[in-house]
Amino acid sequence: MLLTQEQRGKYLVIAANGRLDATWADYFADTCLDHIRNGHHNLILDAQELSFLSSAGIRSLLRINKEILSVKGSFLIVNSAPFVAKTIEMTGFKQWLSEQLPEEISTQKTNQLHSEVEKTETYVLNPSAMLTLSVVANWQPWQSLTPDKTYKLSFPNSVFALGIGSASDNFDEAKLSFGEFIAVGSHVIFQPPEVKSRPDYLIAEMDYIPEMIVIQALCCQGEMSHLFRFSPEERILSFTISEIIDLVFSTTKSNSVAFVILAEVDGLVGATLIQSPGQKSEKDIMPFPEIREWLSFCGDRLFAGHQALVFGIATRKESDVKHSLLRPLPANPEISGHIHAAVFPFQPLQNGKIDLIKNVQKFLNGPPPEALLHLIDDDRPIVGLGQSSFIRGACWCAPLQNKEGLV
Repeated sequence: MLLTQEQRGKYLVIAANGRLDATWADYFADTCLDHIRNGHHNLILDAQELSFLSSAGIRSLLRINKEILSVKGSFLIVNSAPFVAKTIEMTGFKQWLSEQLPEEISTQKTNQLHSEVEKTETYVLNPSAMLTLSVVANWQPWQSLTPDKTYKLSFPNSVFALGIGSASDNFDEAKLSFGEFIAVGSHVIFQPPEVKSRPDYLIAEMDYIPEMIVIQALCCQGEMSHLFRFSPEERILSFTISEIIDLVFSTTKSNSVAFVILAEVDGLVGATLIQSPGQKSEKDIMPFPEIREWLSFCGDRLFAGHQALVFGIATRKESDVKHSLLRPLPANPEISGHIHAAVFPFQPLQNGKIDLIKNVQKFLNGPPPEALLHLIDDDRPIVGLGQSSFIRGACWCAPLQNKEGLV
């Protein structure tokens, strides 16, 4: 099978020449799904040279249509031979067929493909919106833990948070299970502190609001003011986390910000607890190599091609918001921050202006999260892994106001 494509305005027209059967179905579907992943959400299949369509071919068309529907795009088949059109009609998918191209399709043809999303595009959600930052628990490595150093934190829709906590109901149980967490609205993802454990999650249902016992937590309350979309172009293939933070600063016109990212991963650099800090009985500086028994550091850039849900807080040097939980980024010491990322199997995002909470719900209703990392900046000479980076996605952000007493 030979596939060629051309950009026609917002539409990507794919011309298929050959047989769409069991031999070629996966190749055809994977090619189209890659186009969807790259931001082309309005596909037209030109079937003029398609000589045969089997049940395996129909199945590949269903895969493509399902992915298109998930991002509210469009899928049409034009110029079908009678046999192909009849096969599609008889299997119940007549709605895919069109006798001609859409009226609004551009007459200009180009073989150079451009995503429907520009490098960045910005939407103002609420120009006066802000987030109030508070530090509700401030455990520092490696202090001993007692119940009076914990805080029970609830997560209604207006709360965004990250830190270290446990979903257990009391301190005696929680002290064995403190691990990293991220909370976006009433959706909480947390990482049990075990080497081979997968993240778990809590979601608000009916009258239930998720709660955790936390020993370290940066908590923001309010709403996001802006959304911007980012995607690669010829010269820029990915965005480092510090580059995205710079975009957040410029978008919000603030030196203190919080942000949520949903994006395709280029590579993540991070660490995670593999033992609960509650098991350490006394304050101590953790020497090397003993620290390896408590923290797992990634040895490579991880999870390329996956999707990440990221929440972070960042400040510039001139900001009034200062706290020991906000650490300078070695790649850009002018920025201090604290960032957690939950990793999911890839799901495409709809283009344009999208809703944060609905998209987080979509991810948690799909395949479960695979990992949760505290993102770090590895600037070691030669062997350093650098920063986490992302290919394309969405970033919601807002300026921070400092809650009285935060130092």
